[in-house]
Amino acid sequence: MPRLPVSFPLPLHTGRTALQRAERPAGLAVAAALATSIALTLAGCSTPVVKPSVDLPSNFAASTASEMEPEAAWWEVYHDPVLTDLVRRAARENRDVKIAAERLRAARAGETVSRSWLLPSVGASASGSDRSSGYNSATKQGYPDTKTAGVGLDVSWELDLSGRLRAGAAAANADALAAKDSMRGVRLLVMSDVVSNYFTLVGAQRQVATLRAISAMQDETLRLVTARQQVGLASAFDVERAQTDALSARAQIPPLETQAAVSRHRIAVLIADPSFNTANIQPSGGDVAAVPEAKPGQPAALLQRRPDVLALMAQVDAANARRQQAAAEWFPRLFLGASFGRQDLNLNGADLGAARFTNVAGLLAMPIFNAGRTQAINEAAESAQQEALLRAEDGIVRALEDVENALVTLAQERRRAGSLQLAAASAESAQNRAQSLYNRGQIDLLPLLDSQRARLAARLNANESNTRLLLDSVQLYKALGGGWQVFEQPATPTAATEATEADRPPLS
Repeated sequence: MPRLPVSFPLPLHTGRTALQRAERPAGLAVAAALATSIALTLAGCSTPVVKPSVDLPSNFAASTASEMEPEAAWWEVYHDPVLTDLVRRAARENRDVKIAAERLRAARAGETVSRSWLLPSVGASASGSDRSSGYNSATKQGYPDTKTAGVGLDVSWELDLSGRLRAGAAAANADALAAKDSMRGVRLLVMSDVVSNYFTLVGAQRQVATLRAISAMQDETLRLVTARQQVGLASAFDVERAQTDALSARAQIPPLETQAAVSRHRIAVLIADPSFNTANIQPSGGDVAAVPEAKPGQPAALLQRRPDVLALMAQVDAANARRQQAAAEWFPRLFLGASFGRQDLNLNGADLGAARFTNVAGLLAMPIFNAGRTQAINEAAESAQQEALLRAEDGIVRALEDVENALVTLAQERRRAGSLQLAAASAESAQNRAQSLYNRGQIDLLPLLDSQRARLAARLNANESNTRLLLDSVQLYKALGGGWQVFEQPATPTAATEATEADRPPLS
């Protein structure tokens, strides 16, 4: 945008009383003509509008099902009614979500304030006075008693010649969109935290149940070895080894119970339980939730679901608007004002009648010298614009990275879980056979204890892998960014919101 080499203020004031209405304000006509020429000059000026430029792949490298879009209510694919109820409660009641909603409310109020500057401001005024001066004995003069009363209507308006006010309103609208997307991101984080802690709680309970079952079996082995030792068929060393294994298995239970309690506490906070009734958070029984097949969809669609990317794109829009707003600081600003009203005067009790007044004024102001302040404002706006652009591009590639990593992690954990399940079944069979051989006296205690240890380790590893698989699937859904749409009420967007949404650049 060209910089005006010379700038000057041109104040124009005209006032008309009831006796001067026939006079035309020549200065205001000059200001209008000058404003028109300036507006035509500025019409050809524009500031650079930046948009993220990231090459998106057609499909995710770690998935062959990219044509299938993920479910919106993704927590329902686990078919757990308790989990579904907790997620919906957290999405509505969580305090972080409510805090984000208040930030959105403030941002929308700021948008209203910014748009209000585009329209004239109208105000009313009223005044009155009652002055009694009395008699001055020193000068032997009396002063009149006066009473005045007046009412008026004031109108002020800044004509947006350079688009500065429109750019400010556009920036405020983009800020409101960014706040809305940030609230969506908070809701997504809360929902994924609820699901992750729920599966952690379920996993800890399964591990505790496994340890208690195996511990009971080892207690029975200890009882059997003790009985054999009493009849001379086993040594005291055998009893001590069996006792060691039984106590070691039992010692693994308290940390898991602690983990379950911590998960309950966290869920209570996430759902904003005022009474902190963690005992009421009881997972539903039954089989372990099945992990659904990954359906990441297309990378371009991903970026329309990720609230963080949407917020970054809105911040780019805001930075573009503020760059335009800063560029407008080089150009004139035209202010118009008008006052209308009437005033009554009473002198020594005599009513002198009412006088109407009208005052119209115009002011055209331009900067001449401000020690580089305008240039610095533009440089700061340009820097903020480039920073917003880089942040948006970085957010896009990070979103793609998150999904690719989640897909790889989930696929590899699925393979690991399958192997561990087979290992657990094999260890179960081996332990049963070893127990049968020991009961018939065909093997001594050491192979039996070894088989019990292998069975315990295999079952615990299989349970842990299944929990890890569920958590990895949650991480994938979190990376995909969906779910927040379920909790948004459909509303009729304003014209400003529709325009801003339409101006969002395509992510390609």
